[in-house]
Amino acid sequence: MDGEKMVDGGYRWEKAYEKSWEVLEQDDAGSIQSSVAAITHLAKRKHISDRVKGVRLGILRHLCILLDCSSVMIEKDLLPSRFISVIKALSLFVDDFFDQNPISQISIITAKDKKTDKLVDFTGSARKHKEFLKAIAEEIPSGEFSLQNSLETANEMLRHMPSHSSREVLVIMGSLSTCDPGDIEESLEILKRNNIRCNFIALSAEMYICKRIAKATNGKYAVIIDEDDLKTLLSVFALPPVATTQLSANLIRMGFPKRIEDAKSWSFCICHMKHGEGIGKITCVGFICPQCNFKYCFVPMECQICGLVLASAPHLARSYQHLYPILPFEEKAIDKHMKKELYCAGCFSAIEVKSYVCPGCRQDFCINCDLLIHETMHSCPGC
Repeated sequence: MDGEKMVDGGYRWEKAYEKSWEVLEQDDAGSIQSSVAAITHLAKRKHISDRVKGVRLGILRHLCILLDCSSVMIEKDLLPSRFISVIKALSLFVDDFFDQNPISQISIITAKDKKTDKLVDFTGSARKHKEFLKAIAEEIPSGEFSLQNSLETANEMLRHMPSHSSREVLVIMGSLSTCDPGDIEESLEILKRNNIRCNFIALSAEMYICKRIAKATNGKYAVIIDEDDLKTLLSVFALPPVATTQLSANLIRMGFPKRIEDAKSWSFCICHMKHGEGIGKITCVGFICPQCNFKYCFVPMECQICGLVLASAPHLARSYQHLYPILPFEEKAIDKHMKKELYCAGCFSAIEVKSYVCPGCRQDFCINCDLLIHETMHSCPGC
């Protein structure tokens, strides 16, 4: 440490924290909202520009969401509370995730009172996840959070997943401490051995152990600014991650089920039976597995009988667009002395600060249309 000391007696690493408040600038009304908006704006642009083209991606994903339900989630720094804000953001994220990753699956685990509880098993049904999230929104968070127990539960669920699938964990935590029964370093080694990528979204402040686990497993770590920033950070995890070298490259057998709709022929589906919802749901509409002829209410789905991945052509097409994403738009500052106002080619609203120019058609877009084109449309309307 002596070699790190400077002439004035301080340490070199302290330079990064000197006068950090100067980043924030007040406007005429004395508010720092414009500085916060600028930081959020840069974050939105960053995850678009960070996308790389021509790399191998984990298109088939198994994502385990670990939700902190300890007593700190009652705090009201996010309104009406941290817990309710996260539930609402996750409901939107589920829709976004399955829109971007139609052949992937999500599981949700809740953690409170030093224990974990599997809320939803792996499934590709956005409806089922949203129903369970709505149900737990009425519960009251309690007790302490255990990071080790949460990660070990996620490991038990993910380690049996196929080697060609991307195994991911997303921890959303408000706690600044963890009550663990053992050595979390041992849990970290198990996660690395099973090729499980751990990502973290912190609601309070940065924790060293979480950042270390994220770095060791090739994951991401972020701390939110506000509710909008939480939604922005969640949208980043909706995009498929770059595949690791340990991810095996196998051919995957897939089936394209036939859709039936016959008011005279009613039968049980296997999907509701699997999820513990009685003997099954009697319907006249469904999808028939081409290999074992069992019926399902929706696709995509992994057949519970023969293990065949059931999907449709549009599902594969929506997954394919991640391999060849649209190029990032060029950022251009607006000249305030321009006599003629510049309008967005997408929504036709006036652009006041910065425009984003498509490298193909050279048309100008606002930040909202830029995000819409890159995250939802995946094609430039001008081109």
